[in-house]
Amino acid sequence: MCIRDSHQRANPLVRWFVTNTILTGIFALLWLIFRSGPKPNRLAYPCQQAAFSTASLAFGAPLVAALITARNAAFRVLGNRRAVAVAAVGLFATVGLWGFLSSSGATMTKTTHLAPPDDYRAQIYHVTDCPQEPVGDRFLGLENLLQLMGREGLKFYQSENLGPLSGPDGIVAADDVVVLKINYQWSGCGGTNMDLVRGLIRALVDHPDGWTGEVVIGENTQSAPSDNFDRGGNNAEDRSLSPRRIAEGFQNQGHRVSVRDWSQMRFLRAEANQSCDQGGGGYVVLPSGPAGKVSYPRFPTAYGTCVSLKNGVWDADTGAFDRSRLKIINLPVLKPHGAVYGVTAAVKNYMGVVTNELNTGSHGAVAGGLMGAVMAETGPPDLNILDCIRVDGNPYSGPDVSWRGATRLDQLAASTDPVALDIWATSEILIPEFLARGFSPPWPRPSADPDDPDGKFRTYLDNSMDQLLAEGYPVTNNLDSIDVHWWDGAPAPRRSGGRVGG
Repeated sequence: MCIRDSHQRANPLVRWFVTNTILTGIFALLWLIFRSGPKPNRLAYPCQQAAFSTASLAFGAPLVAALITARNAAFRVLGNRRAVAVAAVGLFATVGLWGFLSSSGATMTKTTHLAPPDDYRAQIYHVTDCPQEPVGDRFLGLENLLQLMGREGLKFYQSENLGPLSGPDGIVAADDVVVLKINYQWSGCGGTNMDLVRGLIRALVDHPDGWTGEVVIGENTQSAPSDNFDRGGNNAEDRSLSPRRIAEGFQNQGHRVSVRDWSQMRFLRAEANQSCDQGGGGYVVLPSGPAGKVSYPRFPTAYGTCVSLKNGVWDADTGAFDRSRLKIINLPVLKPHGAVYGVTAAVKNYMGVVTNELNTGSHGAVAGGLMGAVMAETGPPDLNILDCIRVDGNPYSGPDVSWRGATRLDQLAASTDPVALDIWATSEILIPEFLARGFSPPWPRPSADPDDPDGKFRTYLDNSMDQLLAEGYPVTNNLDSIDVHWWDGAPAPRRSGGRVGG
């Protein structure tokens, strides 16, 4: 009799517990259906995995208890047979839904990617043994890189006068507006090397036809403070060498060089075809496409020049933008991105071009190829120079890189193909540095492994490649389709390990 009374007193509490547990499972299951159903690849999100665990536990606990006891008394303890039946149905529905969506998601992540033309070969220019100390404004490692490029047919200067670095098909004309897209999101070695930036501007203003153009150092640090592009702790031999100090140094020499903090206008919308006089600075945001919402800045420079990163330089005489006068040089840092995306290099550096505001959700859309879509919309960078001078070889680290965490490698790599540059530099520089630091595979998720097509790095890189190929820009993620020209700065050209000697 006492035992029966005890059960009767316990039943309301047990029923309350079971009812709320099953309701929790139902809500978690509904979350999986509505959140993951349209896009099965969302099952990789932590919130989706947590929902699956919650639903499985909520439905599974009553069912497992019933099976273990396997007698009628169990149903009294659990509440009644109806609760157990609901739990069983819920558990089977959860597991079945997860299996179905996982299968669909696997199909989605393993879709066939677009391919470049059969005869396309990406060209990468790689210099090692960069001298550590700058010589005045010059950076000798960069000068070696430009010489290597020139010898192999990619001339830095656009000029009718043919020379080691110049020719009619060169990259930069004497009257161009050149935007240098640096990485200034992070201090220390997470940001672009400032000796490299200063050396590149020195090379620009030394144009053999006489420099009459303009240089803009641009970056969107999103919500991170840029400190007016003049913070300490810069990635340079002299850590006080900031982008603003560099710009002011060239201004004092009579050159039109300035900085532009795009993060200050990340909440402002702009119209694509208006001059800056008509609409000021802001972001052009396109309707949502397959990779997300493309955005790019339109802004006035410190000298009143109106620049659209897509349409070019505003010409007041014609009342239109001139795209031919705008050149973009992308200056990323090679580093692990252990926080989310595995690797930061040329493609991911365009996160500092877009805005993450104005309902764009740009950072989350990187995985779907948004950075490639932005490059395809605005035109790929005219040149990508990858800063591999100080590299963090810890796959658990990044994108913030401390001085202590970085190893001095003194290397630079360049290409007009950002995808090829990223896959090659990750394979040939970053992964070997992981190994040199004692980090053997398998590496942590998000994976930086260039051989893992389902890793975060390859996912965003391959999807970005598809966006560029779809718009007719040849790029490749195939190492066998890449020619690498190498030079260590020695007087005589050398060959190394199957690469093309400089």
